[in-house]
Amino acid sequence: MSEIKTCVVSDSSYPKQLMSIADAPKTIYYKGNIDIINKNKCITIIGSRNCSEEGLKLAYETAEMAVEKGFVVVNGLALGCDTEALKGALAKNGRCVAVMPCGLEQIQPKSNTRLAEEILKNGGCIITEYPEGSSLQKYNYVKRDRIQSGISNGVIIVEAQENSGTMHTAEFSIKQKRRLACYTAKLLELSSGNKYLEETKKAHVLNTLKDTSDFLDYIINESMFDQMTLKFD
Repeated sequence: MSEIKTCVVSDSSYPKQLMSIADAPKTIYYKGNIDIINKNKCITIIGSRNCSEEGLKLAYETAEMAVEKGFVVVNGLALGCDTEALKGALAKNGRCVAVMPCGLEQIQPKSNTRLAEEILKNGGCIITEYPEGSSLQKYNYVKRDRIQSGISNGVIIVEAQENSGTMHTAEFSIKQKRRLACYTAKLLELSSGNKYLEETKKAHVLNTLKDTSDFLDYIINESMFDQMTLKFD
């Protein structure tokens, strides 16, 4: 893999979206092309490791659609929905960002090392807030989740149980005022988290891929409106 580089808050390469969160890391360690985060709209597409076949299919198709609309796909390289989303993005020659809960001398999970290499070969990047040699702690995964949503314009929950780590990212996205969507629990088997988000009205509910397309378009148009407002104010 490529060498580990660093950027700090004052650098132009530091993710601008990340600056808006309360506890943004002062230093980001990365491999690959970190500039894609600032030059493109980013969408986090995530779900539980333990997911249904329908969940895997939806993750793949959602990422394909996002790439076709110009998004960079973000997640934590976890097994299950995250992995399928990254594969879907790469199948469309899309660029991806994987956020690690550890130093970049190691890839977690190790079984996705080849997938991480494909992300880098295709112009994507792998980032972390942890310097090389940092030990992997369980709470690092939760801290990592705030960065996934922090660098993104929106978050899509594919399939998640209510007690899964995916729900941490959902809560972070709400705190960070990111656009949050989830597929309706009716479509999926292991979706108590989706049901919770749906019933509490904390997320925009996606019933079809057409709904997903509309949600992504909304983020695109919202970003364009913000840029125009800044330009003409």
